[in-house]
Amino acid sequence: MKVIVVSDSHSNLDVLTQIVMKNYNGDVFYHLGDSELPEYLLNNFTCVLGNCDYTSFPRERDCIIEGFKIHLEHGNNFNFQMDSENYIKNKNCDIFLFGHTHKKLATKVGNTYVFNPGSATRPRDGENGSYLILYLEKGKDVKYEFVQISNNKNI
Repeated sequence: MKVIVVSDSHSNLDVLTQIVMKNYNGDVFYHLGDSELPEYLLNNFTCVLGNCDYTSFPRERDCIIEGFKIHLEHGNNFNFQMDSENYIKNKNCDIFLFGHTHKKLATKVGNTYVFNPGSATRPRDGENGSYLILYLEKGKDVKYEFVQISNNKNI
């Protein structure tokens, strides 16, 4: 399964559209909050609520794909540097996805893979926006790649 993960696109529908078009063969699309767009424009995405969103998206979601329990949230409800280990372990998931920091991250906390796709439009860890692709296959290790969005125009 090819899972596309985006966060912090901050009202930029063009970038989201380009990500969907480039990844037309994606199986699942997640947006981890701060889209700042109305729900009807995010039909391709399963979304969670960010601190800049004013929609009825839930604050958290749990999904199962290829046997992996995946937890999604924006990330503004915890401090990754201070209290992430216990917080993430308490979610009892295989993959923990969050945004909010606008910085890419790929690490493990215990047995849990932890990813932040960075910001699609306002990165704080370089000049280019980014998103994440997860490749999930039951019984195998998680494979992933970060995709840079050059100048937030050419994906």
